Amino acid sequence: MDQDRFVELAPDYALGLLEGEDLDEFERHLAAGCEACELELARMDAVGDALAYAAPLVPAPDALRDRLLGGVYTDLEESKARAAHAPMVAAPAPVRPGPAVEMPKATYSPAPWPPPDLSAPTSPEPKGPGFWGRLAPALAVVGVLAAALLGVYAYQLRQQLTLVRSDLERVQAENQELARVMDIVGSPRLRVIALGGQTAAPKSDGRVLWSPESKKAVFYAYGLPKPPAGKDYQLWVIEAGTPRSEGVFPVDERGQATHVLPDVPDPAGIGAFAVTLEPAGGLAQPSGEIFLAGGVAEKVN
Repeated sequence: MDQDRFVELAPDYALGLLEGEDLDEFERHLAAGCEACELELARMDAVGDALAYAAPLVPAPDALRDRLLGGVYTDLEESKARAAHAPMVAAPAPVRPGPAVEMPKATYSPAPWPPPDLSAPTSPEPKGPGFWGRLAPALAVVGVLAAALLGVYAYQLRQQLTLVRSDLERVQAENQELARVMDIVGSPRLRVIALGGQTAAPKSDGRVLWSPESKKAVFYAYGLPKPPAGKDYQLWVIEAGTPRSEGVFPVDERGQATHVLPDVPDPAGIGAFAVTLEPAGGLAQPSGEIFLAGGVAEKVN
């Protein structure tokens, strides 16, 4: 696995999304010491710290709050009502005097002192629920409400992390595209081929910046009309009189386009560059009208 691939995996590793062989390889690579990956992870840590304070507190809806508080008050009132209507233990009936009975003479035997109060009821009086017992239903409802709010916060945080990851992937792709363009522009033998607008788009204009050392080029276009539905612009290299596709490219609302050509052959064999309008996805050979075209001279600039 090359270095660029490890840098691409760094955001997934920081977010805890890396699994399987990718996770094992990345951790071994990180343990070996990679400044680029450590820098990427440090940037992700900074983003994560910022997100911890980015999500706003979300108040509970009024209807949900009123329903939960109403349930708490109802439970408290029911607990008070049960305590007020609990049955009381009846007092023992008075003992009526009967005929005198001669009692046997008492003999001494150890007994607990003081003697138990035989007039007291033998079973304890039932008690209603205490303070914590009455408060338990309210605490349960509060716990449910707190769990719901934490769930909403966690969902929002996950959504923001997803957006951050998408932004990071977009920035990485733009950085890679910019690096390829700079590699071409920095060539000491840079060649510039001008592409002029044809009958289909006379006000359009284009340029091909070409590096013979790397055999790569970047194409720029201006003033191209927005292609209709089901159509794409396709770039061609005319080599020895035979067109070869260099792929399709999008055009923004201002009619501008940028397209990197990954492999351009030796300048000696290329006669021209051209842009045509083809069915979506492009064709193996040009069939549509030509919008831009430009020949390659022996020496440019």
